[in-house]
Amino acid sequence: MTDKKIIIAANFKMNKTHVEVRAYLNSFFKKLKELNININDKSDEKCIETVAEIIFAPPFTALNEAYNIIKENIEFGHLVKLASQNIYFESAGAYTGEISIEMIKAFDCLYTIIGHSERRWILNESDDLIAKKIFAVFNYSKKKDLSLIPILCVGENLDIRKSGKAFDFVAEQLDRALSYSKNNLNSNMQNIDDKLMDKNIIEIDELIVAYEPIWAIGTGAPIEPEDGEKMHKFIYKHLNNNYSIKNCSVIYGGSVTEKNINTLMKKEHIDGVLVGGASLDPQSFFNIYKFAVSK
Repeated sequence: MTDKKIIIAANFKMNKTHVEVRAYLNSFFKKLKELNININDKSDEKCIETVAEIIFAPPFTALNEAYNIIKENIEFGHLVKLASQNIYFESAGAYTGEISIEMIKAFDCLYTIIGHSERRWILNESDDLIAKKIFAVFNYSKKKDLSLIPILCVGENLDIRKSGKAFDFVAEQLDRALSYSKNNLNSNMQNIDDKLMDKNIIEIDELIVAYEPIWAIGTGAPIEPEDGEKMHKFIYKHLNNNYSIKNCSVIYGGSVTEKNINTLMKKEHIDGVLVGGASLDPQSFFNIYKFAVSK
């Protein structure tokens, strides 16, 4: 393994009550404690790399339960973080069913998933809405000095992939998601580098991009690791050429299992995974984490 930061994220989607999340996390932390016996023994073949982060994105109704259990296992506070599955760009108001940044920060969420393919394709979230959410997160972090990091999801469907336009499509998704911030964030910042202003490049503290080829999600047919590496490398290059990001990670989502995690993580530009179905069982997700970070 390299010294890159590894991100292993579980997206429960619309699964699990707060009672079920409590049982899940108690089981997961028990397994983590058993593994932790060897965490600092570098001579042990079972030793794991500590440059890693586990992220749980439970349903909104279970955030409080997850927050309390993570607090109870404070020894893993540096390792285990919470994410919301969505966010709204307004801070408060008559937006029935929506969740504000302040609401998720009350549960100490460090991350929020934005633009997930299921929200784009099933719930018809527009590029404009996603861009406003991204801006709201960046703006909140700048003004409040409280870290909230977006996990921006991008990815093509099968028709686009077959057409040979996958790279162009993903680049356009990235630019549309960051466009609102590009037009508004710099104007709110003082003492910004003139070079950034001249290039109309925004300065971002931290961003995670989750590449999720829609045709591979929930199908049991993940992308070939080499193809995933090519897209991840392309995303890195595009972001480096057009934006100033202090800390950037690109993770993969799409039928990730304990069987393919090791092969995926061997690729230089794959920094981690966003796991859906395989994260619903604590043993399966624990195995994914263990295989991803083991020597």
